[in-house]
Amino acid sequence: MKQVFVRIFFVLMVAISLSACGWKPGVAAVPITAPWSGMNLPVTDNAIVWASSPTELKVVHKDDQKTVMGKYTEALKAQGWTLGKFDDKTSGRYYIDMTKGADKIQVEIYEFKNTGVIITKM
Repeated sequence: MKQVFVRIFFVLMVAISLSACGWKPGVAAVPITAPWSGMNLPVTDNAIVWASSPTELKVVHKDDQKTVMGKYTEALKAQGWTLGKFDDKTSGRYYIDMTKGADKIQVEIYEFKNTGVIITKM
């Protein structure tokens, strides 16, 4: 009887542990499309791309806003994008304008299931 109780307890603990683990932002993943797929953005680890079109990319990240902002800024700089205007005056939202030749994008970082990112081609 004691063995049965121990086994049931063990199975319940494993089930509870597995259900508590994991990050579930509540959005469905979609494939990343051009031009974003060629930009080497940090969208593979602890991130879910949930919208991707030629003019807009939406991603949710498990990491905090400052970590995500640093990753995107560095990834885009490595691809030749130049940092332009930075605005953090809106509570909980950061806006970063970047340019590369005649191309312009705006990166918006905000609170969303940890951290949301929207990149808009302007």
